[in-house]
Amino acid sequence: MYHVHMRRSSPLKSRGEKMSFNYRKYMNSIRTFHISMRNLNVRIGTFEFTYNGVMSDVILDTRVPPWNLIFIKRNGHDTLTLFVEGYCFIISGDRKYQEFIEYFNISGDKGAFSIADFSNSFSNTVPVNYVLNNKKREKIIRYDIIDNKSEGIYPIGLKNWELIHASNPELPSDKYHRSPENLMKTRELYPKIYAVIRDIDITVMYGKVPNENTSSLEEGIIPQI
Repeated sequence: MYHVHMRRSSPLKSRGEKMSFNYRKYMNSIRTFHISMRNLNVRIGTFEFTYNGVMSDVILDTRVPPWNLIFIKRNGHDTLTLFVEGYCFIISGDRKYQEFIEYFNISGDKGAFSIADFSNSFSNTVPVNYVLNNKKREKIIRYDIIDNKSEGIYPIGLKNWELIHASNPELPSDKYHRSPENLMKTRELYPKIYAVIRDIDITVMYGKVPNENTSSLEEGIIPQI
C-alpha cells in the first residue's frame, strides 16, 4: 500500500498556505533486489527502467544511508537523484517533485499523472536477482569511477605487495601498498576476487580490454598467495 503525505513544513504556517509534497512507498521489490546484491557482497547495483518514453539506467547505491537511487537518461546527460530509506521509495519536497516530473517529461495538468501508477511501474521493473556482468560494471564505473587511478573494468594482473616487500627489503615499509580505493573497486566489480584478497595486501590492476589473465581472475583464481 502506498502513502502520500501532504504535510506542512512548520506547525506555524497559516491555514491557507500551500503544503509540501511528500511521498513514501515501501517496496518489497527493492528489499528483494538489495538482498540479492548483499548475497554478492556488493553495495552498488544497476538495472534499466523506462517510463513515459524515458529510458534510464538506475543505480541503487547503498554504501551510505539514506541510499541513493539515481536515474541516468540513456540518451542524454540528465540525472535524477531520489532516496531509499527502510526500503521506502521517497520523493520529498516540492523541489524534488518538480525535478522528478521534469526528468520524466510528466504533464502538470490535473489528472494527467498518477504517482501510484509510476511507483507500481517502477516496483514491477526492479529485478528479483541481481546478476553482475561487464555491461553493469561499465554503468557502475560511469556513475562512480571509485578509483581515479584506473578507468578500466577488466582485471589484467595483480601486485602482491607482501611478496614485493619480502623480495625488496630496501623498499620503504610505509609506501607501495594497495590503496583503499582499489580494494573498494574490486569489491563492487569483482566480489569473487574481493573475497580472496580483502585481507591480503594485493592491488588488482585494471585494463580497458581483457587479457589472458582476466578469465581466471574473474573467478577468484589468484596465483602466488
